[in-house]
Amino acid sequence: MEEAGDFVVLHPNKPQTESLPPAKSADQPLAQAGSRRKGWPTGWILLGLLLASLGGGGIWAQRYLEQQRVQRLQRLTVPVEVRDLSQRLRVSGQVQPIRQVNVSPREAGRLAELLVDQGDEVVAGQVLARMDYGDLASGIRQAQARIQELQARLAEVQAGERPQVIAAAQARVEAARSQVDLAQKELERIQALVQEGVVARSELDQRLARLEQAQADLQAAQQELERLQAGSRPETLQQIQAQIAQAQAELAQRQSRLAEAEIRAPFSGVVVQRFAEVGSFVTPTTVAPEATAASSSSILTLAQGIEVRAEVPEAQIAQVRVGQPVEIQSLAYPDRAVRGQVKRIAPATVVVREVTVFRVFIEPEAGADFLRIGMNVAVDFLGEQYPQALTVPSVAILREGGQEGVILLDPQTQRPIYRAVKTGLTQGGITQVLSGLQAGDRVFTALPPGVSLQSLLPQERRPGRTAGGRPHP
Repeated sequence: MEEAGDFVVLHPNKPQTESLPPAKSADQPLAQAGSRRKGWPTGWILLGLLLASLGGGGIWAQRYLEQQRVQRLQRLTVPVEVRDLSQRLRVSGQVQPIRQVNVSPREAGRLAELLVDQGDEVVAGQVLARMDYGDLASGIRQAQARIQELQARLAEVQAGERPQVIAAAQARVEAARSQVDLAQKELERIQALVQEGVVARSELDQRLARLEQAQADLQAAQQELERLQAGSRPETLQQIQAQIAQAQAELAQRQSRLAEAEIRAPFSGVVVQRFAEVGSFVTPTTVAPEATAASSSSILTLAQGIEVRAEVPEAQIAQVRVGQPVEIQSLAYPDRAVRGQVKRIAPATVVVREVTVFRVFIEPEAGADFLRIGMNVAVDFLGEQYPQALTVPSVAILREGGQEGVILLDPQTQRPIYRAVKTGLTQGGITQVLSGLQAGDRVFTALPPGVSLQSLLPQERRPGRTAGGRPHP
């Protein structure tokens, strides 16, 4: 018998003489003999105890190794968990203003004054800048004086002549009529004298000429009186009114230029960019507003509100609808997220980096004050909810021959077995299991060492076999 480490090794083929007690003499006392006769059973008992201890240690070692094996297998597994799932579609997006405009003058000129800076909040109608358009005030005063002059003349013409002038004209008419009467009487007297032969015929002719002249003077006086009483002619009134309209148009133009010298905010918002400085020459611009692109012809960029513009691939647009809730997460603030909803979907596609996408516009809810124009964000479109769903990591799902399954750690035998499953939603590396597993089961995320998938598959599903399990010829 030898000691080998913690174990005692028996050699049955080796003589065991050294383990036997020495021979006793016949004249020894009885008690000693008796004790010698009782020693043999004691040795066998010790030997039995030794063998029993060896057997118990083997069982313990076997159990220990089995526990170690099970623990190693369990470390390769994950439990089937119950969790709430929601269908999500994640795309990239960018924060954009709801309204945005490049503010520029209506006429080219030099910037005389700039009253706001980048980041300032303004209200509609607020003066943002002033242009230098020369001495417009003096031109406005001249135009106003010209209008006043024409209006006074029009009023005078419309009112007609003064009563004194008309009375004088009436007096001239009466005097002319008196001259006609006098000439008429003188002609009649001369005609009588000519018939009597007292005066010559030439005197009659002279009196006739005087009568005709008196009559012409009377007619002229009467026409002048009628003109004064009737007032000015319509053509004269129209001419003066046309002159007044022209002067008013000139005044309005000058006033408009003066008003345009003050650049005002078209709506309430925030100044997101400032392009010009005092003294810069700026012109009207037709460039599309871009908050991050400077324009030499613009003074500043004004924006109002924010929205998120997401780009959804054409193949996934069916998962998006107006009013759908979304979750917005900024790349600059990964620990902060804000909710929102789809406001509108563009009616036409665009091609971005050789990918056909629909632009989807999202309205953030309260709490999005940390978002800034131009920020890149991740947008999750939230779909159907799946409460209390059984889930496993997606890497644990095996797909063979159009069927799905997992490698399950059998709770009875603590050995890997194949289990067919039916899956549902896959989201973020997690897959919903509809059937085949229960909560608490443990599945492998990789094949255990020394185990092949073919050895775990049922006979009918192994490659090279028909549905009945027989090998192909």
